[in-house]
Amino acid sequence: MADNAFQIVKELGAIEKVVGLDSKTKGYWDLYLMSKINPELSTLPDLGKTKSPNYEQILSLNPDLILLKGNKEAADLLQSKTGVPVAAIVSKSGYDFEIYSLIGKLIGKEKTAEIVIKELKSQKEKLESLLKAVPENQKKCAYIVVQNSKGNLFRTLKNADSLALANISNVAASASKVDEWGFAEVSKEEFLNWEPDFIFLDEPVSESSITKKTLLDDATYQFLSATKNNQIFVTHSFSCPKDYVFVISEAYYYAHIAYPEIISEKEYKAAINSIFEKTYGLKNYYEEWEKSHN
Repeated sequence: MADNAFQIVKELGAIEKVVGLDSKTKGYWDLYLMSKINPELSTLPDLGKTKSPNYEQILSLNPDLILLKGNKEAADLLQSKTGVPVAAIVSKSGYDFEIYSLIGKLIGKEKTAEIVIKELKSQKEKLESLLKAVPENQKKCAYIVVQNSKGNLFRTLKNADSLALANISNVAASASKVDEWGFAEVSKEEFLNWEPDFIFLDEPVSESSITKKTLLDDATYQFLSATKNNQIFVTHSFSCPKDYVFVISEAYYYAHIAYPEIISEKEYKAAINSIFEKTYGLKNYYEEWEKSHN
């Protein structure tokens, strides 16, 4: 019952231990890599929402442990209702690699957790080191378009770990109106004043999603040089629950686009292949990774 923990359980090689999923994870199933590499998991029972669990369904599965995305009070309540040990799994801001250690200890995968953490830290530090060569006056900037129910092209994220790691400025960092989840709605005038080098569009997943064509056809977007030069790129780490595999991999993707003279295709490919092999167990994943951005 924790969408962030679900991905980590997979990365630690214990996905066969999962017997049920919360409603949110099942509802956003197509956004997960597991929907492609473990499609059979789509039939796992729905355990309800994290704030309103289906206690009978949970008990019918006789689980040994419940991973809950919630605070200690919520975990204690669920444990008292079910009699099953419950661990509160809340990812901190920034790079909370300790979450791998915590889940690793809970499911008996401590050594695997150490391997995954070492890989992610190593790739993060390597990218940071390479991008130190970018002079401040040559630093690129970008605008993020997030998918939303109203198709609002001017709703964005004020902060993004993956962009920051790629040494690309988020033009919306100066946005004034921001909600509790870090999303900002900006005016068209504010948007035009920013003039980003690139536009990153969160992955379209349905017929009602915002697409590259939507942006190219929009009257306001047509004023931007990024639109005129077709510097619009699909990404898929903003709508999903935080997964450091994708945060760091997307950072390599962005950095290769922005600074190809520093992050060459060879460097980029090697990083993607290594990260996905040591986390999701996918060998030579680079080609599939690239296809997913088209």
